[in-house]
Amino acid sequence: MKRRPNIILIMADQLRFDALGCYGNNEIHTPNIDKIALNGTVMDNHFVQNPVCSPSRCSILTGRYPKNHGTRDNGIPLRDEEICFPEVLREYGYQTASIGKMHFTTQFVPKENEEDDWPEDRYGFDIVHTTCDCKTGEYLDWLKEKSQKDYEIVKMQGERKAREDRASAAEKDTSGAPQVYPSDINPEYHQSAWIADRTIDVIEQATPDKPFFVWCSFVDPHHPFDPPAPYSTMYDPDKLSLPVRQDGELSDKPPHFLRHRLGHGCSNEKYDYTKLTDHQWGEVKAAYYGMISLIDKHVGRIYDALEQKGLLDDTLILFTNDHGEMLGDHGLLFKGPFHYDCLIKAPMILSWPGVIPKGSRYTQITEHVDIMPTILDYAGATPPHGVQGMSMAPILRGDQGAGRAFALTEFTCYDWGLNVKTITGRQYKLTYYAGEQFGELYDRVKDPHEFVNLWDHPDYQTVKEELLRCLLDRIIQTEDTLPLRIGKY
Repeated sequence: MKRRPNIILIMADQLRFDALGCYGNNEIHTPNIDKIALNGTVMDNHFVQNPVCSPSRCSILTGRYPKNHGTRDNGIPLRDEEICFPEVLREYGYQTASIGKMHFTTQFVPKENEEDDWPEDRYGFDIVHTTCDCKTGEYLDWLKEKSQKDYEIVKMQGERKAREDRASAAEKDTSGAPQVYPSDINPEYHQSAWIADRTIDVIEQATPDKPFFVWCSFVDPHHPFDPPAPYSTMYDPDKLSLPVRQDGELSDKPPHFLRHRLGHGCSNEKYDYTKLTDHQWGEVKAAYYGMISLIDKHVGRIYDALEQKGLLDDTLILFTNDHGEMLGDHGLLFKGPFHYDCLIKAPMILSWPGVIPKGSRYTQITEHVDIMPTILDYAGATPPHGVQGMSMAPILRGDQGAGRAFALTEFTCYDWGLNVKTITGRQYKLTYYAGEQFGELYDRVKDPHEFVNLWDHPDYQTVKEELLRCLLDRIIQTEDTLPLRIGKY
């Protein structure tokens, strides 16, 4: 293996796996992300541990499942005693940087910057440049100095986002497509541009004697869907494919699916989606795709900066999300306790010229908890005790036995009154709701859109029983191994 690589983990918030050209989408324009995939590896069965921001991000940061690191839902800060992989990288001589949206702690708490309530060691990050959904933090301060006009626009966007999230269903703006707001901001001053700029700063300031790690975390395409021109008009709403849906498909689903579709769910986003027209669904998708194409532009700038610095061959790039987005599929929008693939299946792209196979794809089951040990593996570092993920490097080196039989995804949100566990294999997916008679079972091969719930189907009871045993095995196997046992008695 080559010397220790520089490492860049690029994350897009709420990005569907199938909203990229390299994952088969022929409507969207993502040439730069696709180029990383062409020069590296695509994982085709990679899954998140929780379809909500903070728990998912903390699973990446710690290599541990939400039930163990404790951040089971948004609004629960990561415990200070958790060991985070930037801490390990720093001990192994890396300079570490966090740029963009981290969301390891709470949002909407009065504070100047996201990291104001981080622990003293800042999760192992030497360099910190944060911003969040509401556009606050260092980015907003920077923008105020650059352009008062754009500052006022962005400040209004952030305030509107906070109001929307706190508003009751009756207070929501239901005059058009939910949270679609084309922006008048100069795209050079957009939040995504600022995040890429700060990442490029680290690359340009790199020295040969000290490798760097950067977590470059874009806020988009998380709602509100507010791309600036020309990205706001890049896609024609009436020429995009309609959402995946089928009349009456929610009749065999758990009751919260239909409640949420009618605007009676327990999330911050309460809209009656049955009232949306096909054109309005197209407006949502067009704005969402525009935000992704803007991110793609800046991913290209980061890639070019590595090439110009002569660091491309010495840099491991990983590209992923924190979770997906319903985007109108099954008549739903945003996220929640709906473990469809569009929410819990993640893009996972890895590239390191000469080390990671070029132009390859793998179907093994991998998880977000695997990102930490993968990074540490390639950095020549040892994962600390308690890490539950497995390095993806053996898969990439051709070990046919590497990977898992099932991925484990959790949703523990007491606002919904639900405690949910899902296992996803190559053929079947099973979702168990603690204390409930209902559940979900899908044949992912015969029914890739997960229209038909087989939970109560008499021909699948043996399959269900086998999968329930597999789920029980995974729950037991993923019990916390901390604290470390240091003696027999």
